Amino acid sequence: MFDATEYQGLVDKINNLKHHRLNHVLSVPQIAIVGDQSSGKSSVLEAFTKLLFPRDKGMCTRFATQVNMCRDVALTEDTLSACIDGEDAFNLRYKVIAADQFHLVIKEAVSLLCRASDISEKVLELTLSGPAQSPLTIVDLPGFINTTLDGQSKTIPDAIRTINERYMKDPRTIILAVVPANVDLNNSYVLARAEEHDPNNERTVPIVTKPDMIDKGTLPELIDTILNNRKKMRLGYLVMRNTGFADMDLPWEEACQAEDDFFGRDQAWRAVPKASRGRVSVKKFLGDLLYAHIKKELPLLKQEVIHKTEELRRELGSMGHAIASTHDARAKFSELTMKLQSSLSANLVGVYSQEYMIKFKGEADEFDDGQMNQKSLRFIRSSLQKLYQEYNAAMAKYGSENLETSEIMAAVGRFKGNELPGFVSFSIFTKVFGGTHATWKTLTKAHIAKMKLYMCEAVKAFLVYKIEHQAVRVVFLDHFLTFYLRQEKLINIAIEQIFEDEMTPFTFNKYYYDTILKARADKDQERLDKMKEPLEKAHTWRDQHRGVAILNFNPKPLSTDANVNEQNAAEDLCDQLKAYCKVARKRIVDVMLMQTIERHMVRQIDLYFSKLIKVDDAKLACLVESEAEQRRRQDLEDRIKILERSLLEL
Repeated sequence: MFDATEYQGLVDKINNLKHHRLNHVLSVPQIAIVGDQSSGKSSVLEAFTKLLFPRDKGMCTRFATQVNMCRDVALTEDTLSACIDGEDAFNLRYKVIAADQFHLVIKEAVSLLCRASDISEKVLELTLSGPAQSPLTIVDLPGFINTTLDGQSKTIPDAIRTINERYMKDPRTIILAVVPANVDLNNSYVLARAEEHDPNNERTVPIVTKPDMIDKGTLPELIDTILNNRKKMRLGYLVMRNTGFADMDLPWEEACQAEDDFFGRDQAWRAVPKASRGRVSVKKFLGDLLYAHIKKELPLLKQEVIHKTEELRRELGSMGHAIASTHDARAKFSELTMKLQSSLSANLVGVYSQEYMIKFKGEADEFDDGQMNQKSLRFIRSSLQKLYQEYNAAMAKYGSENLETSEIMAAVGRFKGNELPGFVSFSIFTKVFGGTHATWKTLTKAHIAKMKLYMCEAVKAFLVYKIEHQAVRVVFLDHFLTFYLRQEKLINIAIEQIFEDEMTPFTFNKYYYDTILKARADKDQERLDKMKEPLEKAHTWRDQHRGVAILNFNPKPLSTDANVNEQNAAEDLCDQLKAYCKVARKRIVDVMLMQTIERHMVRQIDLYFSKLIKVDDAKLACLVESEAEQRRRQDLEDRIKILERSLLEL
């Protein structure tokens, strides 16, 4: 499995994702070596790569080094390439060199990356290719230190800690924690830091180095720990014998043999499985581990790339077009204003775009218990129609047609002046109608207020939906509030004027006269029906001699009682009031809606947009992107490109 073409392809895929800088946006599967300075980290890397890393303190790891080992059967010997992001001359110079020139790469990398500070955030990437290489990618991190040398910056320990912890907290990073055998594992700083970021010990692999430096008396305890009996680690423990300073020039094969001899000499070390000890076994273990890790994480990573791309695109889209100057701001603002004017004007009369209908398909235009909800704000015209119908029904419910004749009689009695019995003056008609007029006015104000509020919320919802740029949205909403308050005043004035005109009854509507005539005809018919009753009940008898039926008909004479005349006059007044209220109510409802909501909120919406066209430069200046916004836009664009390129790899 370790040398399989598939495995090399997976490792190459991860390396390509890093080349695309995906690891700057999302975490990618990797193995990172962490440990204290002089813990044997460099020796571990040497054992895997056969490269000689510097040992002196001045040249110890001062930046992260990613080593990619690739099998290439087309090569006859190992080659090395080195790359540092942004260092084109360096990258060209070390595009392909012999592996034994590695010391030149390290020397120049230190010079480049540490010229401004002792520790660099940049990464030196090494690719070691050869016919016998086993695929593996591993990142070597600067060793933890607690103090600095004279002349060194006091910030170095914190800088190193920051770099290490960025890798350790990454949930897709396997932590290869290097711990010297002569250090109590329970008191190991690096294991403590690893456990903080991996509390369940699921992705931490302790690797014990310098086993030849341990006191014989503590060996059994160490072996017991490595056998995973004392502190459980899900991935177990590893152990390697480092090549000492005196053996630096020892060929790799001889160093490997010396390591095998060391573990084979002592029965205690032979208790550790071969798969967990020695450079060859450790490298294979890590290769298999990385292979399984990549296989598991790649499908999840692909989904994360897709979701992250969508998320960043939405954020970038919400920023709108880039606006670098006030001139650009005015041009974009004017263009948007005209588009919104056309779209909102259409929505107000019930004409919706295909995009809008698809977007809000299934959202019913309705009220819950008479209250506005998000759905009712989407389709403005149909919601307005429902509010209009509610208003009309409320007006019909309260009117003089609901008054009883007794109430009319009482009103006539209250307001009667010098009129002759049976006469009702126009002033009495007006005063009786005044009660209904006042009720209608109160109802109208309540319903128009509800309509105004609905229009305000519906237009605001439309603007929020249509305008993605937050600063632009604020300008539009602020101006709409100003427009709304102005139109609200005009509507209130219109209500007062309409009801002032309606205080004095007036109509030439034929329906009014037809209704009165019908009411009178119905009463005349009722009187005739009453006059027939005596005829139907009369006693008939037949003249025996002539054979003629004689009817006994004695109709009552019409009353001349003044109270009866007053009663008749009150009934006539009641009929007149009912007829007039029907006419006046319909007229008021129509006129009220046309001259308030329809005029000031619907037809005059163009006034709102005309004011926006004239907005001053001071307000438009806030639309020009700040430096922070420009940086954020550029960052979003860069990260989206990274994600798009990475998705092609996945």
